[in-house]
Amino acid sequence: MLKPRGPRPLYAQLADVLRKRIDDGDLMPGSLMPSEADLMREFGVARITARRAIQELREADAIYTIKGEGSYVGPKDAPKQPRSGWMFQRITDELAAKLSASEYEHDVPLPSETQLAQEYGVAKGTVRRALDALRGRGLVYTVPGRGTYPSPPSP
Repeated sequence: MLKPRGPRPLYAQLADVLRKRIDDGDLMPGSLMPSEADLMREFGVARITARRAIQELREADAIYTIKGEGSYVGPKDAPKQPRSGWMFQRITDELAAKLSASEYEHDVPLPSETQLAQEYGVAKGTVRRALDALRGRGLVYTVPGRGTYPSPPSP
């Protein structure tokens, strides 16, 4: 589909594919755009290529971005379609279940933000939000420079 050696930059080709999906109705106004990680997986491109394609669509007013949520199809006044669930919440719930099942040792840090971001195919900020939620629930604590650890069991 994309031609890495073609005359058009790869990001422009990717933007064209996404624009066609919008025009064809595969991506409806108000729907969530695929994330950079999703585009990287689907098209085998680098993050910068995915990011630049999204930027091009944003500059053309084909999509808009809400920090911390993602990019949506259409103008900013297009009603957003309800999301099936926040990814950070899914990560929070899955890690909480693993912590409850004692899948992590108390003196060994959880996987790093980078490892979790790769495992779930999300940005590190999404992982940070999930870890913040776990800290708020008292399930983990973070030692700066060392990592995030399961909280010790209550006596």
